[in-house]
Amino acid sequence: MLLPLELQEYLPTESDISFYAEHGYFIAGKILPDWMVDAAVQGAERHWAGERDWPLPITSGYSDWKPEDGDGIRNSEYTALQNREIRALVEFPIIGAIAARLAGSSVIRLWDDQLVSKPPTFGPGGPVVGWHTDRAYWMTCTSDAMLTAWIPLQDTSVEMGPVIYIDGSHRWPGTDDMRSFNSQDLTAIENRFGGTSTNKRVIPLKQGEVSFHHSRTIHGSDVNRGDRPRLSIALHMQDESNRYRSFRNHEGVVWRITNDDLARKDSHGTPDYTDPAVFPVLWSDNGPQ
Repeated sequence: MLLPLELQEYLPTESDISFYAEHGYFIAGKILPDWMVDAAVQGAERHWAGERDWPLPITSGYSDWKPEDGDGIRNSEYTALQNREIRALVEFPIIGAIAARLAGSSVIRLWDDQLVSKPPTFGPGGPVVGWHTDRAYWMTCTSDAMLTAWIPLQDTSVEMGPVIYIDGSHRWPGTDDMRSFNSQDLTAIENRFGGTSTNKRVIPLKQGEVSFHHSRTIHGSDVNRGDRPRLSIALHMQDESNRYRSFRNHEGVVWRITNDDLARKDSHGTPDYTDPAVFPVLWSDNGPQ
């Protein structure tokens, strides 16, 4: 793939790559044009109104907010496989090109995406995104280099509850079962690791800016104290090496995730995590895919 000259200045430097390796996150500049972000907002509104450009072959097993779910956090997965505006944003080449440099991979494929809206809160409390690692949800993956781009769809100040990273936590042991996205008790998770206040990095971003984090980086977000919903996309990506592996939970039960139901199967019935219909290539150093 060829990256337009005007976007090449946003590629991470060797110093940026070293920072990501040490800290587990990287903040890109304004890499997305306003018109594309605005179009994605319209796509989000269409999705939550029930419109689909392409239907998924399955109808359950994943999060997909509907009006009857109420006024809490809206979380809808696999929107890039269903909505043309969000698909266009996800495939904007600079995102995949940055991810490739950070992951040290020549190819970046889509893994999943989450469209999340956090409503504003005017009282003493409100909904949060609990501390978690993305890797904890992806234990059927062989790769330890997968990563996520967090993409706010508006200017997102500290008051609006942007993503918070725990600096360096991608190197911590004991996080493989940290599946607490929906947990509303941030303090309990912090206490589990002896307190993390000195490691917290709150990431306010302007529209068009994007942050990237390692799949093992602990992250979450606080209450939205702004005056409007905080809308964002978490774009999850896999590096070239990632493949399916069988994984058993603590009870010895073989895991099966939604990606396994979406992916084509090989002759042995194993999910193919390179299936281009589900996991399209977002970036390749080796030319067109």
